Amino acid sequence: MSGSHPQTKERPRSLEARIQEHLPELPSSERKLAELILDFPGELSAYNATELAKLAGVSKAAASRLFKRLGFRNFEQARRLVRDIKQWGSPIYLHERQQDSSPLPSEKQAFLDDHVTALTRTFDQLSAADIEAALQRIVDARRIWLVGYRNSYFMAAYARWQFIQFRPRVDLLPHPGETLGEHVTEFAPDDLLIAVGMRRRVPELDRVMQAAQERDMPVLYITDSLAGDKPFATWTLRCDISSSFLFHSYVGPMGLIHYLSVQAVRLTGKAGRLRLEDIEIAHEKMRDFDD
Repeated sequence: MSGSHPQTKERPRSLEARIQEHLPELPSSERKLAELILDFPGELSAYNATELAKLAGVSKAAASRLFKRLGFRNFEQARRLVRDIKQWGSPIYLHERQQDSSPLPSEKQAFLDDHVTALTRTFDQLSAADIEAALQRIVDARRIWLVGYRNSYFMAAYARWQFIQFRPRVDLLPHPGETLGEHVTEFAPDDLLIAVGMRRRVPELDRVMQAAQERDMPVLYITDSLAGDKPFATWTLRCDISSSFLFHSYVGPMGLIHYLSVQAVRLTGKAGRLRLEDIEIAHEKMRDFDD
């Protein structure tokens, strides 16, 4: 198998970066529109050029000049860029004007409904066969390696704390101050790599997954619904992280990890229960907790 690293497609410069570069030199009409866009760049995809110019109180000609100055052929090219960036998961592009104007109390039920919907969609799209196979591997693996970056790191850490209660040898990567090379050399075919990769993913995740595949180690990939397929993944479990509010919702992947933990404990049977009991006894002896 080739040892080449996966290629990462270079992304175009963001809309706000282009605006900030030109902002000091903009004529007043173009600056007015630029400042409007900077407040809520994600909303650009919801308007046509005429509507956007009207919203800013400038002429359509001024709007056209601004987008050409920013390096776009036309307004439609800028809209496509904004749609792409929203797909990548930039929080500022997911923020909408109406979210600033809505009173918080009226959003409480909508917020709850949003989370319930994300959790329901997550479990609706899971493959029973993939879940069963992944669970069996979680129980049988000689060693489990977990990896995640950015927000995904905390989900990988949560999975480790759950799994280590009912089975030994569960490692979270990367360790502080370390590189991954020292650990990759220990990957073995009877291990399992669980890679958590929610938007926005970093190239390092692919490299770790590829390293596992090259050592014939199966990979469980936990990702979001819009993620593309990874050739390095043995099983892929997709979670809905979409939200009507600012920032992604992670109740889906956290719920999935909780579910995997509960089901895996059941599969371990007596061995898993004995480990749980031993850990509780150790907590008492060490006086780990206040209550």
